[in-house]
Amino acid sequence: MADKISLAGWSLNRRFRREQDPLRLVDYPSVAKEEFGIEAVELNNPFFASTEDAYLDELVEAAKRAGVVFTGMAVDGTGNPAALDEDERKASIEQIRPWFRISKRLGLPAFRVNTGGHGAEDDPRALEQCIKSFKELVEEAEATGVKLLIENHWGISINPLNTLRIIEEVDSEMLGTLPDFGNFPDSQNPRGLELLQEASGGLPADEIRYWGLELMAPHALAVHAKMYTFDENGEEPRIDVGRCVRIMREAGYEGYWGIEFEGPGDDHDGVLKSKALLEKHLGL
Repeated sequence: MADKISLAGWSLNRRFRREQDPLRLVDYPSVAKEEFGIEAVELNNPFFASTEDAYLDELVEAAKRAGVVFTGMAVDGTGNPAALDEDERKASIEQIRPWFRISKRLGLPAFRVNTGGHGAEDDPRALEQCIKSFKELVEEAEATGVKLLIENHWGISINPLNTLRIIEEVDSEMLGTLPDFGNFPDSQNPRGLELLQEASGGLPADEIRYWGLELMAPHALAVHAKMYTFDENGEEPRIDVGRCVRIMREAGYEGYWGIEFEGPGDDHDGVLKSKALLEKHLGL
């Protein structure tokens, strides 16, 4: 597939969550197309008004009318698949299972789910529980044809070595990664940064991001091109976007490049600047 840009719904999370006149998910495809010139979008489950078939079909029709495709979905709020308590772990699996049916109804190729394990990032018992959970979830993926993705998000998945361990142990083509250009610990998360510096053999803080991407990239089925702010040249000062793109390309990535603007400024301006920067480094 030629390089194509998509828009992650979280880029507009403030619009979806505002009290006055919130953005409706059924209007999101047309906003992506008309406001940003983007013809592919990633969904987020917190913004669903319903999970009934009639509503899901309405979303599909809205995307068709706008000429927009759904690339996948980020699923949150599904408990802790890495819980040491077995009842809690199983309850999390049951919260995740319905999203396979929902994704299939929407025609999604895959969705991202969290690994859990917040506060247990370096606990081998939590990692084993997480592996057990993903082995169970992959059975559902294989039955429905909807792939499962692990993002470097938080908890167990903060460490890409943990993610690789899960991928290797589960050993299924239905499980892949969703590398996020951001989301790697920095000085604002000193404990997480310490863990990753130790895991990487003592790399400096500003190299952790690229080390992590190189580990995740060979298994990538989707990407979050995370951006926060922009300098006078339109570059992201915290993230070398060009280097991130090269890492993904060298690993053979051929999927959508999903803009996920997460900066403090205006989301309209932020998405457009993110798009321009990504297009620059993709050579579009």
